[in-house]
Amino acid sequence: MNPLIQGLFKKFREEEELLKLKDSDAFELFAASLLLPDDLLSQVQKTDFLLDAGTTGIDVIALEVNGQLAWDADDVREICENSAKVEASLYFIQAKQSGTVSGSEILSFGDTVRKFLNNDAFAAYPRIKSLANALSSVFENYASRLKSSPSVSLDFVTTAPKTATIAESTKDKIRTVTEHIENLGFVGKVAVTALGADDIHDAWVKKNHANEVEIQLEKQVNLPKMPGVDQAILGVVSVSELLKLVESSDDGSLDERVFYDNVRGFKGEENPVNRQIMSTLSSPERDLLPVLNNGVTVVASSYSPKPGDAVAVSGYQIVNGCQTSHCLYLSKESMGDAISAVYVPIRLVVTGDEEVATQIIRATNSQTAVQENDLVALTKFQKRLEDFYRLDTPDVKLTYERRSGQFYNKEVTKTRIVTISDQMRAISAVFLDAPHSAARYANRLYDEVGTSIFREDHKLLPYMAGAFAAYKLENAFRTGLDPIYKPARYHILMAYKYYVLGKNSASLESKKCEEQSLEIISALKKPDQVAVFRSVAEMVASVSGGQLPSSDRLKRQQFTQELIHSLLTE
Repeated sequence: MNPLIQGLFKKFREEEELLKLKDSDAFELFAASLLLPDDLLSQVQKTDFLLDAGTTGIDVIALEVNGQLAWDADDVREICENSAKVEASLYFIQAKQSGTVSGSEILSFGDTVRKFLNNDAFAAYPRIKSLANALSSVFENYASRLKSSPSVSLDFVTTAPKTATIAESTKDKIRTVTEHIENLGFVGKVAVTALGADDIHDAWVKKNHANEVEIQLEKQVNLPKMPGVDQAILGVVSVSELLKLVESSDDGSLDERVFYDNVRGFKGEENPVNRQIMSTLSSPERDLLPVLNNGVTVVASSYSPKPGDAVAVSGYQIVNGCQTSHCLYLSKESMGDAISAVYVPIRLVVTGDEEVATQIIRATNSQTAVQENDLVALTKFQKRLEDFYRLDTPDVKLTYERRSGQFYNKEVTKTRIVTISDQMRAISAVFLDAPHSAARYANRLYDEVGTSIFREDHKLLPYMAGAFAAYKLENAFRTGLDPIYKPARYHILMAYKYYVLGKNSASLESKKCEEQSLEIISALKKPDQVAVFRSVAEMVASVSGGQLPSSDRLKRQQFTQELIHSLLTE
């Protein structure tokens, strides 16, 4: 393997604690980590992307529906049932460590994808079949709501030199696969790519290096010195200059990384406010944009002035103005030359103080309608919890990520990062006896348990104990526990608590719950946890006759109650 790629692959395996995973499987996850959108990667554990053992012709499949990963038809129903519009995208990856490009393997990859899209075969591969059924469910039940036909991306990954990936023979195979997929007639945009060592390195740089850009401020005012703020500027920028902040420098696509710290994602072109913004941009009223629109707020880690009114910023995030930024990006073609003559207000704050950055996010988002769960990261309880993880008195070596992207480009073992969504799921499964809720999507989960978690009177140790249990279970999956049990991971976590305590846990605000949390942490630190979790997983399966129940049944409270009854009577 190319020595540069070998070094990056080694670093990835260390950061993701995948050293015991087969080389081929680990390389597939390495490719997925570089090519899949970050917002999808953040929703699951990396190993969840591994397909059925023995699968040939394809290594990774991801079905995105309305910004969420869907693994089966039940997921599709949960995502789409209350949505007026449905958007779907598919990502396929075939990853080879080979230093050459095989034309026959590219064709085989394309043929496998075509069979998947047609939901043809795969009966012997339940995970792939479940994903194919999920896609079929999108068409069968929500075709009338689809904004457009699903986009399809195929990436054939190797460690070959650039001469091999751009060879005419390779391009010919890519054209053939593209044509075969497009001729299906029911998919939208099709992108087929053959990647080599240079492309892997470029993708790694894009994912792991801080963003940096130079923009020209048309007018600017430097604000007086403030505590915790290195520099603060109010000004206006042309649309063309603002787009430099949100577009990828290599292909001009929208760089979603810059919106990590924004508490809301893009609400879509059909959103009334966004529709009004885009209408303004297509009319003479766009010249009034500086007084009609609040503009954007940018928080950056470093800044340097340039000649004239130009500034260079790096490590930046757009923490307010996500809707405006997306609308400007979508309208740039229709605006034509006007993108250089229409201006947008900008607030640029340079700070290395996390607390100041958090205050800015809360303040700039408090004036508009934001869902309560979007702002949970900014509560006092979350700050206390973050500090508690940092102190790490129980020595579990986990890191709490209170804000998305907080540890971007920092030396932190990624599998030991606990996000707010991770924390919600863990505490719900372990201490609230709600594994059926924990398996749901973050917003749905918060709707169900939001009033029962993150309360100011709660003890902090149970939260850490729950997260540590989730971490140890995922580590067991990486080191020997059969992945067939993954759909029941939250039920396994709850069952583990009963296995250790022999009874239900006390309320989260009680001293007794702290004592039980220490008991759980102590048990998790004992050797051979793979065997323990295997035994607990078999307990879960035994309630359903020795086999795991369907995903739909796992999401129902009735099965949870049956499991608790079984655990207490054994």
